Amino acid sequence: MKNSLFIISKLCMLAFIILLAQGCQEDYDMIDPPMMTDYDDDLDEEVIMQKGLESYFVTQFGEGGMDGSSWEQALDAAGFRKLLSGSVDLSKSTIYMSQGKYVMSEESGLGVIIRKNVKAIKGGYSQFSEGTDVSERDIDTYVTVISGDVNGNKQADTGDCGLLLVKKGIIGIEGVTFQYGYVSEADASATECGSGIYVSGSAGDTSLELTDCVIRDCKSTVTTSAKQGGPAVFALSGQVRLNNVRLLDNTAVGRGGAVRCSGKTAVVFMNGCLLKGNSHSGSWGNGIQMSEGHICMNNTTLIDNMGTGAALNGGGSMLLINSTIIGNASDSHGAVRCETGAGGDTKFINNLLIAENPAAPSFNLNGSSYEAFSKGYNVYQRVTGITMSTLDTAYPNALTGALNEDGVYEWNLSQIGAIKGYATKQAIIEVAKSFNPVASPIVNLGEVFVEWTGEDAFGIDQRGVARNANKMQAGAYDAVLTN
Repeated sequence: MKNSLFIISKLCMLAFIILLAQGCQEDYDMIDPPMMTDYDDDLDEEVIMQKGLESYFVTQFGEGGMDGSSWEQALDAAGFRKLLSGSVDLSKSTIYMSQGKYVMSEESGLGVIIRKNVKAIKGGYSQFSEGTDVSERDIDTYVTVISGDVNGNKQADTGDCGLLLVKKGIIGIEGVTFQYGYVSEADASATECGSGIYVSGSAGDTSLELTDCVIRDCKSTVTTSAKQGGPAVFALSGQVRLNNVRLLDNTAVGRGGAVRCSGKTAVVFMNGCLLKGNSHSGSWGNGIQMSEGHICMNNTTLIDNMGTGAALNGGGSMLLINSTIIGNASDSHGAVRCETGAGGDTKFINNLLIAENPAAPSFNLNGSSYEAFSKGYNVYQRVTGITMSTLDTAYPNALTGALNEDGVYEWNLSQIGAIKGYATKQAIIEVAKSFNPVASPIVNLGEVFVEWTGEDAFGIDQRGVARNANKMQAGAYDAVLTN
């Protein structure tokens, strides 16, 4: 009898303790579980991760057995890294990522290296998604971050890592934020030196395409001139295609506050992009540095990028269309500084080119041995070294405008007065298709650019608002002019 009473009393006490613990539970913050370490070899990959799936699912800390087959069996950040860098064929696979932060290494240094095709990586899915359902997606609400913040201090600095190095493969990424990528002089090499996204491969089989993405707060402290700059995107060779991508607040020592195109066989496409708040502490290309290579740009805005050496600078080949490029007030080099050699085929049409420094040029062709061609309908303040088209409009005064909530520099055309000419959609498409630099690794590069964007992209502004196809406003913003 006594033993029975003793047992009953113990059970009552245990029940009381459980109830007390449950009542106090909400007073404590949940502690994130530790990140799983990298899998060591291909045997682990076979045991943990299913191969040949059309869909892989990833959450920040993983779920269940973490074979990637559903949200309940989702890979964690370490599994995601292994999936990208390992031997699993992803050429027909889509990787779905839920909201969270995915750090690309557990120690400082370079990021994940990819050498294969990846059909698609898509971020922005709810943490409460179930099974294989991918309907709960909002890239602004369920932010998916590929991060270099190894030390967890919410900034790119010593102890952090780079993000992605693409050495080969056709890869598509949608709805992802890339943040806090970091590379130092000690970690960088001649062929691996990116803090954010680094691409080095053949233009025929190496292409990274980002859609609806953000690249922000990445930092390169590399000082060697050949390796510095491009903290958001560094293209040594191969292709980088950016569609509706925002490059914000990235920093470098020099040669490209956000983007650097650094090799003759590098190609960069930009459509509907914003480069804002990027900077470098040295020289050349506050937003973009074109050391070599080729860039095609449509409906893109460069503004508030700090440093000296022009907002867009370099000796590569440039096709600039429907874009707004603004040089900062402290920079004597202005908006665009061009050193394209003969055969480079640099041409520009229907852009708004502004130098906030009243003594700086909107466009500077920096030397008698270089060449560039205005195809008309540009609005600019001052130029040096180049003869503009009779269809361009010079307005030497300061322009009144502001960046709107869509990331587009909005300005009123009426402040200028008489305009010498208005571009048509068809005229712009013809100029774009004619772009064909001699040194380009892609034949008829302009035609490839038009095929990528689609012809309709030249008849809208950066916001996606339809322009008057017969009377288009210069720059990335269009108020929809009447005939």
